Amino acid sequence: MKKGWQTKKIGDVCRLMTGGTPSKAKPEYFGGEIRWLVSGDIHQGEISDCEGRITEAGMRNSNAKLLPVNSVMIALNGQGKTRGTVALLRTRATCNQSLVSIYPNEPEKLLPEFLYANLHARYQELRQMTGDSGNDRRGLNMGLIESIEIPIAPLPEQQRIVSILAESLGGIATAKSNAEENLQNARAIFNSHLQSVFTHRGAGWAEELIGSICDVKHGFAFDGAQFSSDVPEGNPLVITPGNFTEDGKLLFNGKNTKRFSGKPPAGFLFDVGDLVVVMTDLSSKMKILGKPAFVETDDVLHNQRIGRVVFLKDCLEKRLLYYFMMSDGFLRNIKASATGTMVKHTAPKRILSNVISYPRNRKEQRAIVNKLDSLREETQGLESIYRRKLAALEALKQSLLDSAFSALP
Repeated sequence: MKKGWQTKKIGDVCRLMTGGTPSKAKPEYFGGEIRWLVSGDIHQGEISDCEGRITEAGMRNSNAKLLPVNSVMIALNGQGKTRGTVALLRTRATCNQSLVSIYPNEPEKLLPEFLYANLHARYQELRQMTGDSGNDRRGLNMGLIESIEIPIAPLPEQQRIVSILAESLGGIATAKSNAEENLQNARAIFNSHLQSVFTHRGAGWAEELIGSICDVKHGFAFDGAQFSSDVPEGNPLVITPGNFTEDGKLLFNGKNTKRFSGKPPAGFLFDVGDLVVVMTDLSSKMKILGKPAFVETDDVLHNQRIGRVVFLKDCLEKRLLYYFMMSDGFLRNIKASATGTMVKHTAPKRILSNVISYPRNRKEQRAIVNKLDSLREETQGLESIYRRKLAALEALKQSLLDSAFSALP
């Protein structure tokens, strides 16, 4: 321990508060002027605003309460990497029960910014405290957070560390923002060109319902007890919505790969090259709903909620239909007609009701596909560069945070 520093448990030197959710049966509790944070609002950094709003009545009739400005916020649970995320609240707000607010009892002795920097540097440690096993929802709790030991430096040292980190991390944040903007621009350019292919019809183009060209077949309702990530290799894979990516591919990794342990039913095995479409999205944001992909490996079973595209006539290149399904116009229609609240669904009938414009000449179709393939490859190359830059900046940020407390036990 550095000379003059102390170690204290958070519960001994800070006040912890969590929040609540007003009754959703009372619409008058929502849409007010009080900011209402949820776990998805917590990103490593400062919080000055959020989308959620509740009314004074909503706060009075729930466990939600106003939090001290400059509170350190931690996400107790949440999907993906949200759990354990730390942020610094810079505005008047309340929160739901998925978050905890931490505020020093004596902020003149423990700066909230210093506390935030230390907990921010310990993100992975916080996640390990949850017993995280991947995508489950097991979270932190108040008791665990109260037991965390934190270093407390003399006030001048706290101020020095906070000042150095603010300047350094501010520069990194700006660089990350620029890289993220470049990443979004690269995607936007490709999406804009893709959309224009199907909206600016040329001479000799046809316009038809997708349903007049192909059908979308449902998969088999497999017994969930018969497939899991523990089934050994050699057994057939089962596609789930979790295997679809936003960029129109199927991804099988250690977390989302499931294999079937029983005897597969006849007629529900994909062929390599089959075009498939996801019809259920577990996220209300619908990032993958309606997205297509190609089956690129043998022994893949056709699961329910995954559509298999079967062509009724030979007039359209399969890959051109794939690009149409990746276009903003098609995906907007799918999202607009989706059903469900948190889990969103589409159906073959809604997919097939879309109208596609395409050149009747197959040579012209293939030329369009080749051009889109080339542009997509260039775009993905740029995205890879920007992602590497973002990863490097994140690693640099973590290194700076670690170095500020590196001499501590």
